[in-house]
Amino acid sequence: MEKIRVFCTKNRIYVSFAILILSVIIAILQVEIFSSSYLKLIYQPFLINLLGASFVLMLIWIVSSTYIALYSNIFSKKRAKFYITIIPLLIILEISSILSFFTFNPDGAFPSSYGGLLGEFVIKWPTNWDRYSPTFLNYSTGALRLILFNLLILTILFPKNSFNQFKKLMSLLLIYLKSISFKSKTQKNPIDTNNEIILDSNEEKIDEIIPQNNIDSINNDLDSQNIITDDDLQSHTFNPNINENLNWNLPDKEILASIESGAQSENEISTKKDLIEKTLSEHGIEVSVDQVKSGPTVTMYGLSPGYGNSKRVRVDHILAREKDLALALASQNIRFQSPVPGESLVGIEIPNSKTSAVGLKDLIFSKKNDPLSNYALPIALGTGSDNQSVYCDLSKLPHLLVAGATGSGKSVCINSIIAGFLMKKNPDELRLIMIDPKRVELTPYTGIPHLLTPPIVEPSEAIIALKLMVEEMQFRFKQLEEDNSKNIATYNEKSKKNDRIKMPYIVVIVDELADLMLTASSEVEKLLVRLAQLGRATGIHLVVATQRPSVDVVTGLIKANFPSRISFSVTSQIDSRTIIDSPGAEKLLGKGDMLFVPIDNPSPKRAQGIFISDEEIESIVKHWKDHKIYNPLKYLDLEKMVDIFSEEEVEIDSEDSLILQAQNLARGQRTLSTSFLQRRLRIGYPRAARLMDELEDQGVVGPGDAGKAREVL
Repeated sequence: MEKIRVFCTKNRIYVSFAILILSVIIAILQVEIFSSSYLKLIYQPFLINLLGASFVLMLIWIVSSTYIALYSNIFSKKRAKFYITIIPLLIILEISSILSFFTFNPDGAFPSSYGGLLGEFVIKWPTNWDRYSPTFLNYSTGALRLILFNLLILTILFPKNSFNQFKKLMSLLLIYLKSISFKSKTQKNPIDTNNEIILDSNEEKIDEIIPQNNIDSINNDLDSQNIITDDDLQSHTFNPNINENLNWNLPDKEILASIESGAQSENEISTKKDLIEKTLSEHGIEVSVDQVKSGPTVTMYGLSPGYGNSKRVRVDHILAREKDLALALASQNIRFQSPVPGESLVGIEIPNSKTSAVGLKDLIFSKKNDPLSNYALPIALGTGSDNQSVYCDLSKLPHLLVAGATGSGKSVCINSIIAGFLMKKNPDELRLIMIDPKRVELTPYTGIPHLLTPPIVEPSEAIIALKLMVEEMQFRFKQLEEDNSKNIATYNEKSKKNDRIKMPYIVVIVDELADLMLTASSEVEKLLVRLAQLGRATGIHLVVATQRPSVDVVTGLIKANFPSRISFSVTSQIDSRTIIDSPGAEKLLGKGDMLFVPIDNPSPKRAQGIFISDEEIESIVKHWKDHKIYNPLKYLDLEKMVDIFSEEEVEIDSEDSLILQAQNLARGQRTLSTSFLQRRLRIGYPRAARLMDELEDQGVVGPGDAGKAREVL
């Protein structure tokens, strides 16, 4: 076969010409004019007898498939042979079968029928129809045979899909039969009918509009329902295996303000361009500015190294003149990028004399950003230094760490991320947990249906919420295992096919991590790391912000599990290295100027963050507060704390949250020392000594001498 293929490929002109001539000869042989006595030997109507009028399609298919095989590589593609060979033959067979229904003259060009012997076999065999006036029974049996023949072909070609469709058809049939039997029973029993009417009226009352802020009544209703059969573990966010009931209207884009970004003048760009070339030339470095990209905050000039003393200018020599360029440009916040991604240029970013704001509306509803609507958790961050929109999908990041000094735009960035979620996602698709120790940044969102609990302001409640999220993650893993789904995306695709409610994504937003770490660093670190390590598959994602990016707040474990980071302006290069593992954040301008490091690109990308006003936030929150809720939502119960690590219920009796951690540490030890508490809880000696005394008062440890370990009772 290989030799034949090579021969046909080398001589494809001759082969295609031979096939064409052969097809023409075969077509001529089918013509009835040659059926006279002296040309009877030439007349060979085998194709007409077999296929009827479809013989023309057969000849066209032979010529076309030969041309495709010789002059293209389409047969090397997956399933191409199936579509080019099998499908046309099935179409010819279908047409022959349909043509067999028509009446014909046996003395004409088609002695068998218009569909040939093949069509006769599919439609009529073994019966004989009256060729002039077939009966209605003939037509009906022929149509039934054609339908059964098509079903047989589909079953052979697509066995799995056919079997699934057959199962669905049988299930619908059974439901229909049950409904008929139920109606017959209710007609016999009028008392049951009245009861059913009463139940229907009660169901209508339950489905009535529930006020948005009536969270307690919703929680009581949810507690009375036993939807999940597993008593040990239940979801805090959704009820699986029930029918989906979506009745949400997203906010109108007109509630967002339209902000026009101002462009930098050509004269200013030309002046700075000449100044860069002149300054470097004075120091013996020949460069040319070959590219200029103007953004809302900075303009990036692409420098191409020239030749000096017949040698190529080294990039290190250009970078070494940073302070000289800053002096000439009268700007201390210049930043080099070497090389520019995808370009053979050295980039230098220079602040604009006038900065322009970036609006949320222009980014999330722009036609240029169509991929944003296909993301599971779309985030619009801002506009880059090349004046291109910067956006990402939180489900791909999968967690985000945001850091920046006070006033750098960190909280505005968090608000813009939340506002983007609220503009694009409804509560059946996304639920939020907001932890705001500062009490002022996230509390305006109180009352929106996306929240699993009102914004949390107490560190003790934040720890409870994180532990409940770990419990929710465990439930979701069990649900994915039972559904044979790899992750939340696969589960939701199956939910769409099976007409059940989807598993909503959960985003935990922490506005100030440093305050939580000061209260209970060990506990918070454990919970955040565990959620970050395992939460991606179950749709639980973290957005954590801090204004103090030191190593005791952003620990090594937290950094390792937050590969995507945003850094706003920081005070020192050490803080910049702590966040994005490279310098540069200390040279940012503030007021939304950021460096974004996604998981798939280690080099930081500079962008101007979105500005969203308080009025816009109020409009979005008002829309969701006024929205009617037709299907009850689940909420978190923070009154009870489940200790995931000890697998026991623990109540907080002491005002000091460290007592709980000390009790948990004591359970796995025979003896307990003050130095051990210092190391594990990361506290000083006076604090550890007071904890030891309180544990002795509670009867957890026995009395002991100073400086020696105590026995755990």
